[in-house]
Amino acid sequence: MARKEVSILDFGSQKITVLQGSRDVNNSINIRGKYSENYEGFIDGEFIEPKKLETVVFSCLTHLTEFSIGKPKILTIGVPTEFCYCMCKTVKKTFQNTKKITRKDIDFLYKSAFTAIKDHTLINQDSVYYVLGENNKVKNPIGCLDSKITACLSFILADNTFIAQVSRILLKFGIEKFNFVSSTYAQSLYLFDEEERNKYVLMVDCGYITTSVSLLRGNGILNLSSFSLGGGHIIADLSRCLKIPFDSAQTLLKKIVLSIEPDDNDTYDIMVDKKVIPISMKVANAIVESRIEVIAQGIQKSFNLWQYNFPDFIPIHLTGGGISFIKGGKDVLSRVLGKNVEIISMPYSQFNKTNYSSCVAVLNYALNV
Repeated sequence: MARKEVSILDFGSQKITVLQGSRDVNNSINIRGKYSENYEGFIDGEFIEPKKLETVVFSCLTHLTEFSIGKPKILTIGVPTEFCYCMCKTVKKTFQNTKKITRKDIDFLYKSAFTAIKDHTLINQDSVYYVLGENNKVKNPIGCLDSKITACLSFILADNTFIAQVSRILLKFGIEKFNFVSSTYAQSLYLFDEEERNKYVLMVDCGYITTSVSLLRGNGILNLSSFSLGGGHIIADLSRCLKIPFDSAQTLLKKIVLSIEPDDNDTYDIMVDKKVIPISMKVANAIVESRIEVIAQGIQKSFNLWQYNFPDFIPIHLTGGGISFIKGGKDVLSRVLGKNVEIISMPYSQFNKTNYSSCVAVLNYALNV
C-alpha cells in the first residue's frame, strides 16, 4: 500500500514555507521536500506587501511542484493566529430517557454552540471536554449511555480577507482543492500528547514579527491571541541603538548570552564592513533584555484579557524562532511573568527546531485528516 503523501503551505511572519511529506516508521514524519522564502510578513492581521504576496507564493508553489512531481491534488494552508479568531462555548443536551449518544447528538451540540461572525469563516472545531451526567468526563461520548451530555466546544475562524487573498493566488496557480487550518491548533495537537492537553497547556509561539499566545485543553483551544512583536524587533533594536547594519545585528543576536553577568570590559566581537567591531556585552544584553521584557508584557496582557483562567502552577511552553534560540531569553520571560518557561521539545523529524514547529505541525495535521 502506497504511503499517503501530503503538501502544505504555511505562512510564518518572516517566511512562507511549503512542505511535502508522509508518515514514516513509528508514526514519525518523513519530509520529502521543503522550501522557504522570505517575505515582508504581516502586522495586525494584514499583509505588509500584499502586491508582492503572489510572487512569493508562486515561487514556493513552483518549488513544491518540483519535489511533489506535479501540482498537489490538495493543499493544506496554515493560517497564522493574527488572521484567526477563537471562541469557546459550553452547551448541554438533556434527553427524556437514558439513550446511546450518537454522532447526530454531537453534531447538534456543535451547531447549537456555534455563532457565526461577520467577515470570518469557520476553519476548525474541536472539543475541550465532554461530560456525561453530572461528572463523568469522557473523551468520546459516541456510543455511551446517559440522559444528559455537556460539552465545552472550541471554534477557530479565519479572516475572510486572508482566505480570499490566498484562495485567489492558489486558483491562479492551478490548485483547485485546498483547506485551511489554524497553525496554533495544528501545533497544539502535534507538540503535546493527550495527557498534557487534558491538564491545560500554555503555549507561546514567538516568531519574527508576531507572537501568538494560547491556552489549550483537551483537543480544543480555550483562549487565543496574538500581537505584532517578535525576534525581528530585537534585531532592529540592536541595529538602531548600536548603529550597526541589520545583518550585523542578526549576527550579534546569535552571540548574545543573557544567562551571565558580564564585566564592564567584556565585549562581543562582530564584523562590520570587513572590520572587527567590539560591542559592549552589558549594553547589548540590556537592549535584548529590554525588548524581551516588552514581549513578556504583551504576553501578560493576553492573559489578563482572556475569558478562561488557568492554574497558576502550569508552565509556559515556548516555541518559534523569536526568543527560544537566545541563550537565557526564556529566563528573562520567566522573571517578568513570574512563571516557569520551558522551550518545547520538538517531535522527531528532519526539521526538529522550534522555528519549524508551525509548518511541521501543519504537515502532521494534513497527514491525519
